[in-house]
Amino acid sequence: MTDVDAFFVRYEQSANSFDPDPVASLYTDPFMGGDPSGVAVLSVAQFRAALPARREFMQGIGFRFAKMLDVAATPLDKRYTTAKVHWHLRFEKTPGQPQDFRFFITYFLFDAGTGPKVAFYISHEDEQKVMREAGLLPADDKS
Repeated sequence: MTDVDAFFVRYEQSANSFDPDPVASLYTDPFMGGDPSGVAVLSVAQFRAALPARREFMQGIGFRFAKMLDVAATPLDKRYTTAKVHWHLRFEKTPGQPQDFRFFITYFLFDAGTGPKVAFYISHEDEQKVMREAGLLPADDKS
């Protein structure tokens, strides 16, 4: 198992636990995140502080699990790697009616010698829009 594979095993475990310290340890300080609506820069402290609310939100819409389906890693040099990850997320907002979603996220990992961390990620789909269209989130009131 490569360092990148081991990193994403930890990442998947953390994504399912929402435990702030293990999750935050997977990111550089600061890091950037992007999706179709733009890019944001966050400090690890900001991210860690937001995780309990994220857990509550995700559980409120029926989060069951996040599972990695595939990791396609490309080393760029000794310190940087890109990894396109195919994720499977399951929600069950209504008991007995699971809803499955698949998303692609590209991660830019930096390794300062202690193992890879996310420096930047791009979520290729507008995940909130997809979940809104599936009825997990309320309709957008932009009329």
